[in-house]
Amino acid sequence: MFWGVLIGILAAGVFGASMMMDVDLMAMYTEMGIGVGIGVGTATVIFAIGAGVVSAIDYTRKRKAY
Repeated sequence: MFWGVLIGILAAGVFGASMMMDVDLMAMYTEMGIGVGIGVGTATVIFAIGAGVVSAIDYTRKRKAY
């Protein structure tokens, strides 16, 4: 949900900036698509790093058990 809100804010910002700069509709949607792609890519990288850290901590904790 957090990333959805951030992507929504980004899309609204791109939409507002495009309206103020009087950019055509296709360019605006292209910018929004790029912004969403960057947001999803960033979220995926952060999730993968977090999952790797949690997995490593769990692995080391299990190895010390015996």
